[in-house]
Amino acid sequence: MAEIRRPTVELRVHGVGGTSPSALLGTTDHRQVWGDRIAGFYAADAPRRGRSVEAYCWGGMTSRSSSRVLWLLLFPFMLANVAGWTCSARIRRDRWMFAVHRACGRLAALAVTLNLLLTAAMVAMDVWAYQFCGRDLPDGSPWIKRMLHAPLDGLGDGRRVVVGAGLVLADLLVIALLTRRTRSRYEDVTPVGAPARTPMRRSAAALPDGVTHPRFYDSQATVRRLARLHLGAGVAWLGLLLAHVGAGGRFDPVTAGPPAAVLAIAIGLTAVEAAGDWLLLPLTVAAGLTAGWVAFRVWTGARIDPVTGHLDGMLLAVKATFALILVLAVAWVLLVPLIALLRLLGLRRGVDTGAPVDRKWLAAPFMVAVLSIVSINVVGLGCVIAVGKALGSVRWEIEGSVRAGELAMFPFLLAVTPWLTLAPAAVTIVFLLVESMRWVAAGRGGNTAPIVAEYAGRAGADPPPQPPWDVWRRSALPQPGMSAHFRRRALRWVRSIAQARKLATFPADARYLAAGIVVVVLLLPALYRLGLLSRGRGVATFADDLAVSFAVVIPCAGVLLLRWGWRRPGARRWLGVLWDVGTFWPRAYHPFAPPCYAERAVPDLQRRIRFLRDTGARVVLVGHSQGSVLAAATLAQQPDPDTVLVTFGSPLTTLYGWGFPAYINRTLCDRVRNPWLNFSYRTDYIGGPVGCPGADVVLPDPATSWYIAGEPMPPMRRHTGYWSDEAMWTRIDEALATRPVDVPEPFIRGPARSPA
Repeated sequence: MAEIRRPTVELRVHGVGGTSPSALLGTTDHRQVWGDRIAGFYAADAPRRGRSVEAYCWGGMTSRSSSRVLWLLLFPFMLANVAGWTCSARIRRDRWMFAVHRACGRLAALAVTLNLLLTAAMVAMDVWAYQFCGRDLPDGSPWIKRMLHAPLDGLGDGRRVVVGAGLVLADLLVIALLTRRTRSRYEDVTPVGAPARTPMRRSAAALPDGVTHPRFYDSQATVRRLARLHLGAGVAWLGLLLAHVGAGGRFDPVTAGPPAAVLAIAIGLTAVEAAGDWLLLPLTVAAGLTAGWVAFRVWTGARIDPVTGHLDGMLLAVKATFALILVLAVAWVLLVPLIALLRLLGLRRGVDTGAPVDRKWLAAPFMVAVLSIVSINVVGLGCVIAVGKALGSVRWEIEGSVRAGELAMFPFLLAVTPWLTLAPAAVTIVFLLVESMRWVAAGRGGNTAPIVAEYAGRAGADPPPQPPWDVWRRSALPQPGMSAHFRRRALRWVRSIAQARKLATFPADARYLAAGIVVVVLLLPALYRLGLLSRGRGVATFADDLAVSFAVVIPCAGVLLLRWGWRRPGARRWLGVLWDVGTFWPRAYHPFAPPCYAERAVPDLQRRIRFLRDTGARVVLVGHSQGSVLAAATLAQQPDPDTVLVTFGSPLTTLYGWGFPAYINRTLCDRVRNPWLNFSYRTDYIGGPVGCPGADVVLPDPATSWYIAGEPMPPMRRHTGYWSDEAMWTRIDEALATRPVDVPEPFIRGPARSPA
């Protein structure tokens, strides 16, 4: 009886940027067989290399829609969420330390939310509602000022402050509603194999198997819990601020006590993993009721003095809130070393020592959390100063009267703005200069000799071409007897390869940039307070003015960037690259971060593979760049030894294994029990080997040093040239033992929309 040959389906998954189905399939003759307009599967009408070809295009979740550019406003929240995932393997294997790490990560994320509300309150309540709208506008004021002044014209001081607080609340509610909408589109997708839609009692970060757990991408309950806690804490903080300024800067237990209690409970519940779920809804309601009661008291009879400067009590509120933010943000760096010290002293146990753990960059979560706070303050303080300059003449005063047309600004803004703007910019410039010098040096000296020897040996092994093509073949390597022009050209080609290989090692150096910014930001305030940075008045004034101008430019540049991305699909694609990398992880720490696209992409791939397997097909899952990470996570959670995994340009080890060692490590390789081929170039600045036994294949780039006379020298493929590399596809064909035979049109028919 003749053997029945099983059909093979090659399922391609693209990387960052939202590649179109036509580009991914290499043909415009295709049709959608599964999914929807956001993410779907497309099948080519004709086979390629003896296989039916399908493409999974998930770019609609990150970069295709014009509204995605608004996610740029959520960048600090994304950093706060990523900070918790940068946990080291050493901390994750310590039960106590890992629990404290997760608690501190959630508290640091809450600090970012409170930081946003504080800067919004400084603008809306103090600068606009109290100071600007509390005085009559001079004759001849621009129409924009009259328009901003008109809504509160004639209202009392207390009522204007309440209206300003309403704008802060609206800001929080818009973000919360956006989270609710994205949760229904991403986190509400049912994981494959889940027996029922039962809420997860633990967050994805706490699951023992990490990324390989079948319900790792099931964060619906976690996002809902954290969203209610952040909403409750934010509303309670706003009520506490209103009570404080409504009492003339004094603490009134009757009005300030209830919101303070609600805020304390919200912070406590944020620190615990899942306890107290029954309190979440009552807590949110209580926060709204107490804030509403305080607003009513301030509206009807607040003791707020007429406008002479800042809103009474605002300075103390700002200092107290910043102190709370710092405590929540630095809790990690205080508690985690303390637990490690207790273990060294033999006072506790709880560490699994069954396998070696890493000891590098244990403070990565703290550094990324600090960067999130720095980013939100750079933009926030820039907005405060920009609004102040737009509404009037800024006067840096704490006490004392300001004249008509002037707006009082806290002097500490002038003091902190340089080290929040110029200092990180200076560190970044120095880092780029050092990396540039290393890149230039890579093409000098003896760095090119190994490349010449490598390609000379490879050229010697190549069979000579048949006449008359032998006279047209030229070598790109320096040869004896070359003219000066061709020798310089050959040396430039060799140097470009050496520099490209050096450039491929630079992404991991970003940790030094992050560490430098964090150290500068943490040290400069202390040096300033100690008087070690005192300079001449003229230099200091110039630096302050430059920093203030730079801070004002940042939010304006952000608005222009949003406008640019909104109108141009190509720009949205490049902006989406940031979210493709930063939103791979579930929102286990900050609920207001951009949504995790893998919450839908991984179940989509798992369902499609199951469907193809049930119809008798053999599946070859092909992933490029970020698509390789999705493919590996798909098969790690759904073992299927018959599915072949092919990845190239994979950042699984070079970026994810470096940045998230507790979750992307050898365990992931062990759980992927499929035949695996991973191709990489030494010139790839993103991808590289994955380190799994028998998986890695390093391809030469350029493939050869030979070229045709009169044509350009052999180009480098780097990260984007894998799809057209015939040598790679030949290796894949050999591994699959396929022959280029005719196969009928794709026999797989799926529903019009995904079951997700």
